Amino acid sequence: TVSGLGSGGTNVLNQVGDFTSGVANLTTDGMIYTGTSGSGTFTFTPASGTAATSSSITMNAGAATKLVVTGTGTQTAGGSQTVTVTAKDASGNTATTYTGAKSITFSGALASPSPATTPTVAGTNFGTATSMTFTAGVATGSMILYKAEAAAVNATDGTINSNT
Repeated sequence: TVSGLGSGGTNVLNQVGDFTSGVANLTTDGMIYTGTSGSGTFTFTPASGTAATSSSITMNAGAATKLVVTGTGTQTAGGSQTVTVTAKDASGNTATTYTGAKSITFSGALASPSPATTPTVAGTNFGTATSMTFTAGVATGSMILYKAEAAAVNATDGTINSNT
């Protein structure tokens, strides 16, 4: 989906201010793209005349706006599983620029009552930030839950989280 094009706000480039020396600068004209990242082309279809297609362009994922936590879906209390935390942009693409060590705090699962044992990711208790290394928007860690319950595990870096 392309929106915001044109000085008239109609997604049509047809106003005098949309072109300079016959060229439309799509960034200046307010082009906003929402959708899947990847490669493709633009086709310009004039009201009269011959259509023209651009050379190949690449749309990169946007900045991370949400974390997504995935795992096996079931786990035996006291057992471990590998969880994956993926940073996503507003269109659901993996935010590949979300990289390096990030402080991620997990929540959503409760401690077992007796003995009181707090769930962990990478050996760090839920509610305490743990360092996870993201490569191209993805990190993994070992999670241990100790209480038999249905839990929705959430993650946050303090700015973005998995609840949005």
